[in-house]
Amino acid sequence: MDVSWLDKNQDLPRMQLALEQARAASEQGEVPVGAVIWHAEMGVIAQACNSKETLRDPTAHAEILAIGQAAEAMGDWRLEGCTLYCTL
Repeated sequence: MDVSWLDKNQDLPRMQLALEQARAASEQGEVPVGAVIWHAEMGVIAQACNSKETLRDPTAHAEILAIGQAAEAMGDWRLEGCTLYCTL
C-alpha cells in the first residue's frame, strides 16, 4: 500500500494517541475505537473513546464525542484547521 502522503513525524504520534483511546475503550468493555482531533495551531484539542455502553447512548461514538469536544474547545462548530485521527 502506498502511504507516501503519510507524514510519519506528525501523523504517527497523533494516531498513537487515538490508539491509546481505543485501548481505554477496550478496557471499559467498549468497542475499541479512539479518536483525536488536532488543530494546526493549538495541538490536540479533543480525544475520546467509544462510550456507548458506559453512557448508554447510541451516539457516543469516539468520533462524535471528539467532534463535540473540539467544537467546545474552539467555541465554534466549524472545525477549520483541524484533522481527525480515528482508529476505525
